[in-house]
Amino acid sequence: MSEWSVQVSEHVLPNGLKVLIAPIHHAPVVSVWAFYRVGSRHEQIGITGISHWVEHMLFKGTPKFPKGQIARLIQKHGGVLNGHTTYDHTAYFETLPKENWLIALDIEADRMTNALFDPQETELERGVILSELEMYENHPEHRLFTEVLATAFQVHPYRNPIIGWRSDLERMTRDDLYDYYRRFYAPNNAFLVLSGDITPEEALPEVEKRFGELQPSQGAKVPEVKEPPQRSERRVRVKGHGELPLLAMVFHAPTYQGTRDEGRGTSDGSEQLIPYALHILADVLGHGRTSRLYRKLVETKKALSIWVGNSIHKEAALFTVFVTLTDQASLPEVEDIVWSELQQLTERPPEQDELERVVHMEQADFLRSLDGATERAYHVGAYEVLGDWKLLNAYLPNLQKVTPDLLVEAAKQIFTETNRTVGWFEPVR
Repeated sequence: MSEWSVQVSEHVLPNGLKVLIAPIHHAPVVSVWAFYRVGSRHEQIGITGISHWVEHMLFKGTPKFPKGQIARLIQKHGGVLNGHTTYDHTAYFETLPKENWLIALDIEADRMTNALFDPQETELERGVILSELEMYENHPEHRLFTEVLATAFQVHPYRNPIIGWRSDLERMTRDDLYDYYRRFYAPNNAFLVLSGDITPEEALPEVEKRFGELQPSQGAKVPEVKEPPQRSERRVRVKGHGELPLLAMVFHAPTYQGTRDEGRGTSDGSEQLIPYALHILADVLGHGRTSRLYRKLVETKKALSIWVGNSIHKEAALFTVFVTLTDQASLPEVEDIVWSELQQLTERPPEQDELERVVHMEQADFLRSLDGATERAYHVGAYEVLGDWKLLNAYLPNLQKVTPDLLVEAAKQIFTETNRTVGWFEPVR
């Protein structure tokens, strides 16, 4: 293996719990992550936001660890903890000094099956989440992206916000939450990632001792949903209170697991590299002060900021351009500039020096993201959710395989009028 590769030891317990161990002996710490293969894409209308709400409830106590004790215990022993919910997964972590790392295993094994979902705490958390939603609704960026995603995806649950729709959050019950928890929180729908100053020989017996007797669930499957190909441009205009206009332009793109549309692969079979080509194009357009859109929009005072990214999820991906305008430019003008830059990439690839610069930046950012135990464990888990943790070690080699011709091919496939969804936010003062 090359020197940058992450070494991972993979094991599966009889009850289906996968354990991924990624040693990194830079410091005497251990990070424990519990990933559950459940996120907002597993929800249907009526219970949107339930994955996120369940995540909150797992911090509200079990008989063994009453409310507040988990945080106090981790802090007392010099650690940090948190949790998050995405479209594809829910995850919890604790990072502790090595001498205390077994506390994390105790916590995660316990709350995999014993979370209380106290009715009073559930109601209190409803108020917390509705307040969080209200805060988001007051941000123009959130409002615009909510509308754009609900327009770009017509069928797939990725169209629903992770926090959920207000009407669902107001009506869901404690029993809805608990039933969902019992359905998806089980060893055969979860995996652990352990990273830090630890070896498989040390870790596995401790994991087996705590998780080995937990029972698998039979109810974690959900119907498979496939977003149909987009056949025409879609547009959305949002008006509301805000300081500056916003532009969002998104394009459906392929995931790491396959092409976006059957019959539209590259002629030489290199379509599996299209996602990596799009990562490079995103950097060409929007990474740093030398990027094309920064020079065209920020340096000319037409925009306050730009962001370009190729966001890949398990079942779909979106290439996104997001611009915060100044009051010295109009939305149609900035949209035309963005579209012109995208179309240039369909005609000719970046110059060699520009290409080398962005690939070096991407490599540096990627390697930095694996520096610490917490970060390394997260990235191993995130790629496992996308399909296989080995995709992590394939990232840089695949980036290096992208040719100038493939960059043009990727741009031609993705940056089309029929594949774009455009959103405007227009401030009302």
